[in-house]
Amino acid sequence: MDELNVSGSDLTGQKVRIYPVTRIQGRADIEVLFDPHHKVSEARFRALDFRGIESMTSGMPAQRAPQVISRACGVCGPFHQLASCMAVEAATGTEPPPAAVSFRELLCWLLLASSHLSTIIYSALPDFALPTSDASVKNITGIYMVDQESVSRMSHALLSIDEAVRLLAGNRFRVPVMIPGGVCRLPDTAALEAASGLLVECESDLREIVRLAEMLTRRESRMMETGTPLPGSYLCSVDDGLPALIGTGVAVAPFAGGGPASMSFEEFLSSIEEEELTWTFLKPLSLEGTGGVLVGPLARVNMGFGDDTPLAHLERGRVLEQWKHPLDSEFFYMMALALEAVWGWEKASALLGSLGGGDPTCLAKFKAVEGEGAAVIDSPRGTLVHAVRLGAGGAIEDYGVLSPLQFNYHTMNEHLTSVAARSVSGIDISEAAAARLQLAARSFNPCVPCGTH
Repeated sequence: MDELNVSGSDLTGQKVRIYPVTRIQGRADIEVLFDPHHKVSEARFRALDFRGIESMTSGMPAQRAPQVISRACGVCGPFHQLASCMAVEAATGTEPPPAAVSFRELLCWLLLASSHLSTIIYSALPDFALPTSDASVKNITGIYMVDQESVSRMSHALLSIDEAVRLLAGNRFRVPVMIPGGVCRLPDTAALEAASGLLVECESDLREIVRLAEMLTRRESRMMETGTPLPGSYLCSVDDGLPALIGTGVAVAPFAGGGPASMSFEEFLSSIEEEELTWTFLKPLSLEGTGGVLVGPLARVNMGFGDDTPLAHLERGRVLEQWKHPLDSEFFYMMALALEAVWGWEKASALLGSLGGGDPTCLAKFKAVEGEGAAVIDSPRGTLVHAVRLGAGGAIEDYGVLSPLQFNYHTMNEHLTSVAARSVSGIDISEAAAARLQLAARSFNPCVPCGTH
């Protein structure tokens, strides 16, 4: 249930705090700053969590790091775990076996689809299905009361994919099989066949979810269009120029138009600039020469899908026929989640068919040595970077995490300021204007624990 507390009495100066921002991961508020004439000068999302998990790894054996780092976030944990494994492998020169690499990728595609379906059901759908309803009914329970079939279809698809993860990895919430050097085991034939059957069963549900997202996006864009297109550029990990969760480089393209520019991971890492702010625990990131960027589902959808996922490719084409490229509005948030859920489902289905029958080796010999390494992957919420420096004996000397919310932060706050300038009239912010700002913040799918780690 949404709760709203709009107050400026506990703050000095011309600013109003909207707390809490609901239906996100973690604790945050939105602060709206005014000039002396009570005109909006700035709106900013403030991350209020602090975990310090990077510091916890100091002196820890490298092999333990992925399990600890995965606890940075309860939702994105498996992607932190994989990125940590890959960073440690890069530092120690460890090469995972091909079967382990394929199995890791399979789990990532399933987890991407699962994460997006959860976000649609619990975070996005209330805004799109019940945009003007009271907070007491603006939730999944309220939606179920008026559209039981749609909620049942989404729940069935989510449960099917989660069960497939459980069959393959042993746990649908954590993925204990991913360790430095590869995986501790590969799924047997029975698990692969059962997981494949579960994915076949939810195809019609996923198609209907895309139809629902398309319909609600069309309706919402007519009801609440603000004329505030997203600024800057969009970015994602790519392989052969197409989005990939585990890619070979990075591509970035401007919302204003123009083709994407490709970068190697080394060029990308060297171009990242980090900033410290006094009013939030989060440290925003930008790219040298580019400024703020958008990462995540909308960035990947704009970058395009390949012919190996024909359904996602077809549905993306339908969306672009209606709204043109690039998609540069927050109202495409749920549409992007639905398209990527199909994309992840198709990628996982193809990998399930090819896994098994090859070399059963799943784990490379791991030797803890001194070295440095980094990994760049795309998580459900966007580009994620892990970097590690190991000392003598493989003990961790330094560990760094760069998260999607950090990359999105400048773009997010610039967009919030534009929305606030259009929807807020005077220092007494109405509940409708506060809800509008929260919708704008949620469209970036912020995960505060990942952002502050």
